[in-house]
Amino acid sequence: TNPGAQYDATISSVVRIKTIRREGDGFGFDLNTGLNQDLRFGESDPNAQLNLRYRHNNLDLFGMVNYWKWDQTTLFTDEQSNYLPTNRGIKSIIQESHSRNHFKNNGIDYNLGFNWQIAENHSVGARIQRNDRFNATTDLMVETDVEHRYLDTQERQKEHNSSTQDEHRHTYYNWEGNAYYNGQVDKLGIDLNVDFLTDKTAVNNHINELINHTDRHTMEQDNSTFTRLWASKLVLTYPVWKGQLEAGTELSFVTRNNSSSITNYPLPASDSKVKENNIAAFAAYNFNLEKVGTFSAGLRYEHVGFDYTDNLNADNNMTRYQDEFFPSLSWARQFGPVQTSVAYSFKTIRPDYNSLSDRITYINSYTLLQGDPTLKNATMQEVSLNARYKWLNLFAAYERRDNTLSQLPYAYGDEGMVMIKRVNLKDPVRNLAIFLSANPTFGIWSPNWTIGGQKFWNTMEFDDPRSETGKVKETYTKPIFFIDLNNIFRLPHRWQLEANMNIMTKGDAVNFHMESTSYNLGFVVQKCWLKNDALCLRASINDVLQRSVQDIRMSCGGYQNKESAVRSNHRLNISLRYTFNASKSKYKGTGA
Repeated sequence: TNPGAQYDATISSVVRIKTIRREGDGFGFDLNTGLNQDLRFGESDPNAQLNLRYRHNNLDLFGMVNYWKWDQTTLFTDEQSNYLPTNRGIKSIIQESHSRNHFKNNGIDYNLGFNWQIAENHSVGARIQRNDRFNATTDLMVETDVEHRYLDTQERQKEHNSSTQDEHRHTYYNWEGNAYYNGQVDKLGIDLNVDFLTDKTAVNNHINELINHTDRHTMEQDNSTFTRLWASKLVLTYPVWKGQLEAGTELSFVTRNNSSSITNYPLPASDSKVKENNIAAFAAYNFNLEKVGTFSAGLRYEHVGFDYTDNLNADNNMTRYQDEFFPSLSWARQFGPVQTSVAYSFKTIRPDYNSLSDRITYINSYTLLQGDPTLKNATMQEVSLNARYKWLNLFAAYERRDNTLSQLPYAYGDEGMVMIKRVNLKDPVRNLAIFLSANPTFGIWSPNWTIGGQKFWNTMEFDDPRSETGKVKETYTKPIFFIDLNNIFRLPHRWQLEANMNIMTKGDAVNFHMESTSYNLGFVVQKCWLKNDALCLRASINDVLQRSVQDIRMSCGGYQNKESAVRSNHRLNISLRYTFNASKSKYKGTGA
């Protein structure tokens, strides 16, 4: 949970896995096929993946073809209220919407690569992958009842809106690749990775809106994006005194173009370009003092240059440079049978590029959505404790977040329209998390149980014309509790049964209220045959009780919004895997 300075400052945890490799010279392959059947809405999603391998002496060649299809239906219920001052007193606009969203997509992913073990301590490799997407569509149907009311006179006006949105997403290309060198010269360890990614996508959304069965609006919203990334990471290690010194650099260069326009509606078009260059250097030292413990100390420096160009309005152009240091410290020691560690880390969370886009997305006649290119990076300082005794593990962490990324409503015009914008929260948000997990083994039964909770401390002030002062405060302090009860039963003749229950209670998170408890109960049956379990059949059913529903409320003074979403998580998944001449990959590229 404190991976050190060599990892990007957004990375809060890392899993390191060392595998025992089986050689498997010659030709080998594995084939995975499956069907994911939605039990509530009826969608069927087949998938198949073929992995090919050829190994001769120190050279590995590999390739992959993966076909997948995904349908998902979501039912939304949305209750939105907006109170605004007018020259006739306080006016309320109350909306109640029921919508059905059907997302459909399928595609093929394929890659080719090689790995060459030049000598015992030197290997190189490269991999390139293309991801094709076909028939990516979203069909949205919304029925909305709207009531306008003046609170002083109780004057009311009602309307009914019906709308459909037919969105088509076209991916022209999506390529990604990695090349690496991993080796050791005398005592010096070298790990070099170079990555690239490029993507071009266009989205067309056809919107039909009918107000009070007579007033019809037809709109076309077009959006296109182009993204290109180059990144590299070099890590050098060298033994020093009683530990290991680690140093390196990481570079990333991103270009993203985004344009958007809408017809028959008074929203401005956008056409922008973002360039972000990140240059990082890091150093860390890990050492062990036998009677004191194991120590790790690291420091990461990042220089981020951010250029935003508005091709339609040069007044919005912006250039920003940030220089930040991210320290990390940890100490670990064993006290008899108890293993303990304490860590401090300073991390960051960067907004995604959609959040940085000033493109305005039309939701309905009263709601719009927009990002903000001036968003700052959020920062997190965390102190954590780990303690492990046999099969019991305790984790606790206290965290302070500054410039927390979230979203808030703002008035757009004077007709009651609301703009939901991505923002940095003004005040720090604090968070305490405590989790206790147990994973013993009792004969054929291997339970993995976790219970814990998370509590935020956050208070915000909002405008509300119904208040005498015009202001109200909202607190977000109710804890959320989590219970995970996962159980594996390994039976004779290579049968395996699983029973899993995940529960998330009501509570508050950052500036949202979770107003319902979510349950997810699932079962798995697996049977394997042949040597090394070469043939395996697996069947799972998820969300048996159909209660993985979360009601979320945004309470912001004069603006209130409560949303309930029912997603198609009630699914039956059947998969069959066959492996011929099994061998583990020797590819050591980890990505930059």
